[in-house]
Amino acid sequence: MRDQLKRLEELQRHDARIQELENALKAVPAKLATNQADLARVEALLVSERAQLAETERYYGEQKGQLEQDEENVTGAKHKLSQAKNSKEYMAAQRETESRRDGVASREAEVAKLVDAIEAKKKVLGERAQSVEEVRASVEKDGELARVRVAEIEAKIAAIRIERDQVARDVRPEVLKRYSGIRIRRGLAVVGVRNGTCRGCNMNIPPQLYNVLQRGSSIETCPSCHRIIYWEDLMKDPESAKGDTTAG
Repeated sequence: MRDQLKRLEELQRHDARIQELENALKAVPAKLATNQADLARVEALLVSERAQLAETERYYGEQKGQLEQDEENVTGAKHKLSQAKNSKEYMAAQRETESRRDGVASREAEVAKLVDAIEAKKKVLGERAQSVEEVRASVEKDGELARVRVAEIEAKIAAIRIERDQVARDVRPEVLKRYSGIRIRRGLAVVGVRNGTCRGCNMNIPPQLYNVLQRGSSIETCPSCHRIIYWEDLMKDPESAKGDTTAG
């Protein structure tokens, strides 16, 4: 029975390693998803800022066209001023000309501000586009590394499964079934007993059961956590298994 317990421990080590690698495998797409989300965020920001630039350029075109109209209005007002037949017409034409000129000056100032805003936005967009390309390149690189990593992990899992299956073949079917059921429920299925204490739940086991474990003639389970248990010294080499011979 000592041989069966040793096989179970070996089986458990393989299962633990497989579980560890499977968890690492699951973490790979999660990290990639985070990277993709970061890329989508900066891409969306770039699209939004491009839309803002387009709107500013549209408004600039509108104001530029209006400025041309304002300048024509000034010309028209000047013509009226030159054609005035009396002082009343002259004063009215003069007021209109000044008003038109003020409108042109105001419009020119607005157009100048828009030019500055467009240039500034284009500069920001250039930097943003470069940042997006850097993030995209990083995501692509991470994706390639992830594919390599996944292949490596899957290869390791496959190799360990082969070793695990070889060990499992040497375990009695009823013992293997018992181990598998406990592992599903408890995770850790096989634990040692030291000084009369189960190392799975840290509870003391009955002295009579402890004596049975010392004989190593059967597969026993902890009354508290229901894991398969064994006397730790039983698993040592016969020459060194001399301590802990009384129930604790």
